[in-house]
Amino acid sequence: MAINKLNYALFGEQAAAPVLGQENSSPAPRGGTGVGQLTGMHTTIVVRDKNRAEQAVRESEQRYKRLLASVTDYFFSVTVEEGRFVGTVHGPGCEAVTGYTSQEFAADPFLWYRMIHSEDRPTVTAHAERILNGETPPPLEHRIIHRNGDTRWIRNTPVPHKDELGRLIAYDGLVSDITAHKQAEEQLERANAELSRNETALKRALEKLKVANEELQTTQLRLIQAAKLESVGTLAAGVAHEVKNPLQIILLGLDYLTVNLPGMNDGATLVLTDMRDAVTRANLIIRELLQLSASADFELKGEDFNDLLEHSLRLINSEIVASQITVVRNLAADLPRALLDHSKMEQVLINLLINALQAMSQGGVLTVTTRHRVLGEDLKMNGSIFPQAKPGDRVVIAEVQDTGKGIATAHLPKIFDPFFTTKEVGVGTGLGLSVAKKIMDLHGGAIDLRNAARGGVVATLMLRAVPEKSI
Repeated sequence: MAINKLNYALFGEQAAAPVLGQENSSPAPRGGTGVGQLTGMHTTIVVRDKNRAEQAVRESEQRYKRLLASVTDYFFSVTVEEGRFVGTVHGPGCEAVTGYTSQEFAADPFLWYRMIHSEDRPTVTAHAERILNGETPPPLEHRIIHRNGDTRWIRNTPVPHKDELGRLIAYDGLVSDITAHKQAEEQLERANAELSRNETALKRALEKLKVANEELQTTQLRLIQAAKLESVGTLAAGVAHEVKNPLQIILLGLDYLTVNLPGMNDGATLVLTDMRDAVTRANLIIRELLQLSASADFELKGEDFNDLLEHSLRLINSEIVASQITVVRNLAADLPRALLDHSKMEQVLINLLINALQAMSQGGVLTVTTRHRVLGEDLKMNGSIFPQAKPGDRVVIAEVQDTGKGIATAHLPKIFDPFFTTKEVGVGTGLGLSVAKKIMDLHGGAIDLRNAARGGVVATLMLRAVPEKSI
């Protein structure tokens, strides 16, 4: 009865079958479903389901193998006995990371050590010793050599296991392939280093640009000043020409009045004398202005500088005597001839000599020195350069030294500026050294003034000597 009910529930009314011993039983109709047929169908269903399950298992195993082949992490387990590693089991994912299979690691106990990059082996060994000593060190990043020869980076994260007495019995580890991460870090470091180098180069370039800009501004200011001085010189020359003749007439008139004015008393004589001194001073300024703005045309010849210096001393001999000055001559006997314009260079010497006399109003020693030398390099001096002379050229040097009080350090950079003077009002015009420098520039020479170590001022002149082959 129960089987009939199950058959009816599964297959319908025609599936009902008689049971042994049941009354009114009759043979099943032809084509109906009996108990044997039901059992066969059930067996077919079970076989089909089993085949499907087996296929699913095979597909799952294949997917698992593909997954293991692609992962960048794997586990390993190390057994520890009496403080020694006695066995290591590497998970199947080790092949994707190292190129070696679990079986290869099991067959070769030292493969894991040889696989470590030679430079990182001491670090890895020290890390393992810390674990054996009961520590739990942080993850270690180091390099390994893949089976294909590539260098890879891994992160080894240990997890120690201890017994109830706290003794290390094993530890597990997770190995992660961090090669891509390390490569990205290295690229970033290289990019940062390149950026730093570029930044440093940019800063240097900006600094150079800043210096160049400052030099350009300084040059522009010098050009502006030079243009202004040129304009002032042109204007001064025009004014000097216009004023010179009237001053001469006034001076002649004063001379006439001094001689021919009847009944002159001492007061009138004093006034006329003061007027004559003032006109004479104005005439001196005009003459120096004309010299400053005069044409640069002159003639260079080879001359004996010692003779020129002696002649200049004779021209101011009366001033030397009146000032009670002692002259000391240190003139080189073998001095080569110098290339110079006689009258212009005489003007420079007289200016320097008079300046020295005025610096020693209470008497002193005037020392004049000449010598020659062979240049080893271009000479640069205060306010002047000497680029015409080349290494190996001979030059003539002359010095005029006084024993006065010297020049204030703050004034030295200005001594060649037009109208700048350190003398008392009425003593100098401030044009003498400016004219002297211009003359030396025209000679292709150099002029320099400096304070002497023992007091006073040393004025130095440098001129090119006549080449020996021209003598």
